[in-house]
Amino acid sequence: MSEEKKIHITAEPQAIPSNCLFRVDRSLHVGSLYVSNKEWAQTWSPLAAALFDALEGLKGVRVSGTEVLISMAMVPRDWREVARTGGSTIRDFLNKSSEVFKPGAIEALEGHDLMRNKAQVIIDDTLNPGLASHGGWVEIQASDGKDLFISMGGGCQGCGSAAMTMKQGVEVAIRNEVPEVEGIHDATDHAAGVNPYM
Repeated sequence: MSEEKKIHITAEPQAIPSNCLFRVDRSLHVGSLYVSNKEWAQTWSPLAAALFDALEGLKGVRVSGTEVLISMAMVPRDWREVARTGGSTIRDFLNKSSEVFKPGAIEALEGHDLMRNKAQVIIDDTLNPGLASHGGWVEIQASDGKDLFISMGGGCQGCGSAAMTMKQGVEVAIRNEVPEVEGIHDATDHAAGVNPYM
């Protein structure tokens, strides 16, 4: 009988204090997909459904590559407990299944989740390839209805041109393709940037 390979997961708090990022030692999903609808998750995303069942007050789950970002409705009193439960849930799920999303999940998205994922496609396909030439990137950290909270990283974090990039680049590109988005907010901890592009 072969021994099951141990799954390594790390948990990292985020600039938005109601978020926690889990890094997993294997690929979970090609691209990025966010879900906040528990009923949708039960039909289309077994991993998200397991997290909704395990974490009281879970607002949403984003799976992207080797990462799982969870957003809680309120900042937990003790993130260590939430991180342990979230990490254990992800590990237990992956020990039993590799089907994070069922076929047709993207086409079944609706409402605010559909809007957020349309904005994510613009970020992945248009914005991040251009920002990568400067050593930077952007990502959606959270959403609230039709509002998006976007953070900048790499060379964009702390860069003197970050505000202009956000307003004239990121915001314009998203609004042109996803006009239903209302507020676009900068959630970057710019003071933490150590390698701005000059």
